[in-house]
Amino acid sequence: MKLRLSHLLILMPVAVAACNVSPYTEGPSLNENIGILPLDYESEVANGEFFLGAEDKVALDVYQNPELSRTYKVRIDGTVNLPLVGKVRAEGQTRDQFEDSLTDAYAKYLVDPIVFVDVEFSPKRKVTVMGEVNRTSVLPLTNPRTTILDVIASAGGLGPDGDKAGVLIARRVDGIMTIKHFDLDMLFAPDDVNVRSAIPYVQSGDVVYVVKTSEAVYNQHLQTVSDTLRAMTFAERVILNAPRTTEALQGDLDEGI
Repeated sequence: MKLRLSHLLILMPVAVAACNVSPYTEGPSLNENIGILPLDYESEVANGEFFLGAEDKVALDVYQNPELSRTYKVRIDGTVNLPLVGKVRAEGQTRDQFEDSLTDAYAKYLVDPIVFVDVEFSPKRKVTVMGEVNRTSVLPLTNPRTTILDVIASAGGLGPDGDKAGVLIARRVDGIMTIKHFDLDMLFAPDDVNVRSAIPYVQSGDVVYVVKTSEAVYNQHLQTVSDTLRAMTFAERVILNAPRTTEALQGDLDEGI
């Protein structure tokens, strides 16, 4: 028992020193691999809004035509089936572009039609935030310019044990899960002042995970060791006191006889 305790005391300073170095030190790397980004990523960011897609809802207001004004869901084939004009493609268009398409379609049947469109994006457009944040969250995405900082802030920020150098993004591309990590400090103050990385945007379906600091993991392991040592010490005392306990019990038995 004493030998094990001495070994632990020798190793503790080394472990304390090691826990101050994060294993996540490479910094931002997602933007270096454009292959893990969706094909329409740059266009959506440039437009500042999502393109319409399957299961999004579009609310039509056709001026002075209440019978044509209602909410429709974009079908799996990317179209909306509308009365009077039939199928109109919505997928891949912005809200304004879809309004123009509907205006052109209804112009064949109405005089100077005026069409307004409101969009409710599918709840599948979401980001999950987990790990060492103050509020584990599933957040809806309403804008393609939502950054990793936006979603972490929406989740209440990093928790007390969150590692700023260990922020991970998991993204499924072509059925394969790709994981990249970021050092938030390096996004603002990189080691090389001439190299400034853009703050990465999140995408629908991303999982953002904040790992624990090495110090927090070390403290957790230390607590486990401490609890184990206390249990071992108690067991040792029980074993050492066993002969005296047996003698006392035997004496009680003899007196009873």
